Amino acid sequence: MTHPEGKYRHLPEVSEHIAEVLIDEVSNSASLLKYDFDSALKSVIEEVDWLKTNKDFLGRAVEVAVDSSLNLFSDRLTHKDWIELRTLLLKGVLLVLQAINEALHESHYMGSEMSPVNKVFL
Repeated sequence: MTHPEGKYRHLPEVSEHIAEVLIDEVSNSASLLKYDFDSALKSVIEEVDWLKTNKDFLGRAVEVAVDSSLNLFSDRLTHKDWIELRTLLLKGVLLVLQAINEALHESHYMGSEMSPVNKVFL
């Protein structure tokens, strides 16, 4: 098995700002999942579909990782539970990818007083 350093050493640092934005998004997503599940499901499906269309292997990898994990418990989950848990897990993976994406973008524009990342979050 590969040592964790070998797996993760090239990941960018995630700034406190990015972490705070994502924490807010987690909270908003949790509320949406609780009070408007259909909208949350639609949003997650749109994001995964975008990844599969634009970042083919990454999008498919996200789905396979979540689905294969869930399939281990498929005999213990109702269809509704499976869909809800899948949506929650996919959203978690998407948030991690978003954090990495924003950190890469931020590091690319380091030193820029008003980088595109800062403009997005203002």
